[in-house]
Amino acid sequence: MKICNFFLGCIVLFVIACGDDSSSAFDAWSENQSSSSSWIASNSSSSRNDVSSSSSEVISSSSVELSSSSEILTDPSKIFEMRVPKLDAYTCEEKTNWGDRVFTGTFSQIDLVCTYDYDGEKGFLYVQLNPISCGLALSLIPGYDVEKAEFYVNGKFADVSDVKYEWGGNHHVQKLWFTYKGKVFRYGQSSLGWGGRPCQEMDCLNVYESDKKTYVANGCDEQRSIPIVCNGVNPDKQIEEQVFDFTDKFEVCEGDQRTRGND
Repeated sequence: MKICNFFLGCIVLFVIACGDDSSSAFDAWSENQSSSSSWIASNSSSSRNDVSSSSSEVISSSSVELSSSSEILTDPSKIFEMRVPKLDAYTCEEKTNWGDRVFTGTFSQIDLVCTYDYDGEKGFLYVQLNPISCGLALSLIPGYDVEKAEFYVNGKFADVSDVKYEWGGNHHVQKLWFTYKGKVFRYGQSSLGWGGRPCQEMDCLNVYESDKKTYVANGCDEQRSIPIVCNGVNPDKQIEEQVFDFTDKFEVCEGDQRTRGND
């Protein structure tokens, strides 16, 4: 006999205790639960997909920002790890061959930043030069060793080799050599004034084959066909205080044969 007490039991107990279809009711309840779980799982998955999609958009956005900020730098103090050259870094003495007279000279470190503009590439060469010797001609002529050389072209660093600096005798006609992509480059001076003396820093670039003799391009001719600008690092200021101006202020030196007409 089937007796159901509604006052003491719940509908579920009533179904279980009294109904012959209790198993089908339980199956229906299970299906509802399964359906509900599937809906929750589906929505959770959608939610994760949304988050993942959103994250990839953020990364993509960051990449764009990084890309847009990677511009070619034009301030050498932000490109190179520069130093302030030391004054009076080296003292040398040389005796004359015709008596006991001794010449004494004191020389400073020299740091140079020169522009580079050749064959579609633009950038800077930065060199640190240390005085290491001297020789006596009409005056004491220092010899310099290259402490450091860095080359930055078209927005990235590139390798150079055989970097050498020449003081340039009594008249100080400077030369700065380096090898890049199998070619030899030489910074020099396209104008010399009275007595063969320069009136400004190096201002032009010559390009040679690897033998250092065969011209690829003579940029230090009278037309100054490959112009450059060189600046010295000021030994009296900290690097962050220095302003590097690469405005081309070249002038033909007074006394240059081009200023003397046909005399």
